[in-house]
Amino acid sequence: MNLMKKAMTALATMMTLVIGAGTATAIVLRNEDTENHEVTITSPTMTKQYEFRARTLSFIVCVGECEFTVAGIGTVRAKSDDIVSIRDGKVITIPAGTEPE
Repeated sequence: MNLMKKAMTALATMMTLVIGAGTATAIVLRNEDTENHEVTITSPTMTKQYEFRARTLSFIVCVGECEFTVAGIGTVRAKSDDIVSIRDGKVITIPAGTEPE
């Protein structure tokens, strides 16, 4: 019986950690420029630096809100299903569900 109690406690702890960690979602990062850009992505749990090629699209998994810093251009924040777009030498966030068809 002691083993069953330990298993239930471990399961309850894991469920709490999963719920507390938040939900991971994908943010779309689009480089619509004709040149490559170096982008630093910062989330509550990590910081990564990438080179995004011209005219490419990537999906970035993010828990909560992430910060996108494009070298020499600027910084924006995005969450959930937002789109981060690099276009004409500018970086912008397009909130989820607001992009024109």
